[in-house]
Amino acid sequence: MSEPENLDPYHAFVASMRAAWSQEERPLQAHLDVTYRCDLNCKHCYLDNRTSWPEMTTNEWLNVLDQLHQAGVMFLTWSGGDVFMRRDFGTLLDRASELGLMSRVKTHGAHITDEWAQRMVKDKVGRVDVSVYSLNPEIHDRLTQVAGSQAATLRGIAAARRAGLRVKVSFYVQPETIGEIAALYAHFSALGCRVSFNTNTVLDHSATENLVHLRLGDDDLVRARAEILRVEPQELPKRLDELPRHAPCAAGRTDLYIGPDGEVWPCISFPMALGNLRERPLLDIWRTSPARQALVAWDNNDRTTCHSCEGSRFCFFCPGDAYKATGDFRKAAPSFHATSRARMRAWEIVHGPTFTDDAWASVPDESGRAPATKRFVFPIHRAKRSEGKRVTGGK
Repeated sequence: MSEPENLDPYHAFVASMRAAWSQEERPLQAHLDVTYRCDLNCKHCYLDNRTSWPEMTTNEWLNVLDQLHQAGVMFLTWSGGDVFMRRDFGTLLDRASELGLMSRVKTHGAHITDEWAQRMVKDKVGRVDVSVYSLNPEIHDRLTQVAGSQAATLRGIAAARRAGLRVKVSFYVQPETIGEIAALYAHFSALGCRVSFNTNTVLDHSATENLVHLRLGDDDLVRARAEILRVEPQELPKRLDELPRHAPCAAGRTDLYIGPDGEVWPCISFPMALGNLRERPLLDIWRTSPARQALVAWDNNDRTTCHSCEGSRFCFFCPGDAYKATGDFRKAAPSFHATSRARMRAWEIVHGPTFTDDAWASVPDESGRAPATKRFVFPIHRAKRSEGKRVTGGK
């Protein structure tokens, strides 16, 4: 959906920057997965190959940072895998700081020592994002499949906070941890951390259904969203036809994603190949990619079937998720409607009856729909496990 109205000064400033950068055909924000390697083995991880995916060298990444700076990028998100798996991560972070780029680091946090935290302060890291899966170490470690991982993550969070770094704790909600939502929110808020909740499970990079069983069922999703509403109250969102008809999101418009081997996508959740930095310069990819041109030519005004849908109040229409589920970023996946209906039910649990029968009827009920018989395969570069070569396709 479009940027919400009544933004705070910071987000209003960023929104105005996005508008200006978009007019100039320049990217503003880049998500960099410098490696897919990780020393955890989280059951819900969408990276199905964390060992043999090709990675750009230190010099190649330094060149990418120079290109990003020259292109007008101001904000970086460093991620993986886990960024600390690369011995040169500090070198890359130093260069970003020298170029005046503002960084955010996503990590499981276990490698954040006091020394690393101070270095991130020096390199002007604006925030560290860390995932915590439960306040119960047994539940957390069972999901990461590494004993002691929760304790190590909590030590990293403590080190980051001691250094004065801003920390966001991301909580991936499972059926057995729905009851922890309020306690976890209170615990980390008291430590000065921002807390966010994730109730979605992303398909893996091979476009298989291996992770589908981890998705919350409809009733669990309703319970989870109701708990989240209780700890994070909000006003009833506006319907799509009550909002300005802008782009659904910034992916491919002012934001981009770069994978370990130099592959460029609109964002990490949108595996539509735009080009590869080992073959073409960044601005050339950004300005001439036919796939990106098709994306930027489409916006909320073209979503005619969504304009009067009551579920659009709660539906973040993700073009990337649509692309993965249907092969067309313009076409809503059935899961969008199911999620919207679940959020409407959660709203009524917390706030009482809100939506009329006509409002409910405006949201397609596809809960009984049979799964598609033809599976969409991600058009991405994949590494052959045996040879380490890049190949196109999801198999």
